[in-house]
Amino acid sequence: MQSPFIFFLIPYVHLSLAIDYLFDSIIGIFLFLILTVIIGFYAKITQQISLLIIGNIINILLSSLLIIFKSPLITLYHTSSPFTAAVPLIALFLITQLTGIFWGYAFHKEAALSIDKEKEN
Repeated sequence: MQSPFIFFLIPYVHLSLAIDYLFDSIIGIFLFLILTVIIGFYAKITQQISLLIIGNIINILLSSLLIIFKSPLITLYHTSSPFTAAVPLIALFLITQLTGIFWGYAFHKEAALSIDKEKEN
């Protein structure tokens, strides 16, 4: 039940930028955007928002450590400051997780309303 949150141990911000650089496309960013929406949705449906928050903190710290220690993963794609590339992506991934949480809330609420209507009938 908690296995999707292992995703946060992967530095997905830097991995998506490296895939973007290596394949000269934005497929890595789109792939991880879809994955973060799904994880946000799953966290809301299973009522594990606290794990999502902890996972995000771990991933942001991991990304910061990669930048500070000048990982070879970072030297692939950055032309200026690596924070310039990483910070907007972190914000974008957080926004997509919030989108997944919103849809998880909407579907969970709709399912609860339909169950209540069935009980009334």
